Amino acid sequence: MKTKKSIITTLSFLIIFSCSSSNDDETTTETQPNLFNKWSLTVWKLNNVNQTLTSCDKQGYIQFNTNGTFERKDYNFSNGNCILEGEDNGKYTYNSSNHKITLNFVDNTDGPQTEILNNVEFTTPKLNYSWDEDGNGTDEHYLEYTKN
Repeated sequence: MKTKKSIITTLSFLIIFSCSSSNDDETTTETQPNLFNKWSLTVWKLNNVNQTLTSCDKQGYIQFNTNGTFERKDYNFSNGNCILEGEDNGKYTYNSSNHKITLNFVDNTDGPQTEILNNVEFTTPKLNYSWDEDGNGTDEHYLEYTKN
């Protein structure tokens, strides 16, 4: 009887502790220390065609902070002057299982925005991603940044 009780106790213990509370179907949001940095724009392709970047364009950057916030600025020449063309600030999440970064921010003109950066890869010193601007399911943009 003692042996039977011992086996039942051992089996119960194994069953309880072999169960995992994680669910593979759930989306996981992670932080990635290599991502935390300020990244300067170095390459931009639109529909697989390299776009010529000026020194002004290359002032553009995206910065990911350890507290889950980001800042992004884009610059462009206008009347011979390099001016700030766009600025986004908000929160981001990174999902390593599907290689995506989700940006949430408020646009001054269009209100709340969610932008998905696809195919995210980062290695010191580069960060790459693609982006579907018009929501048609095809990533028109490919961007590459270098760590500052």
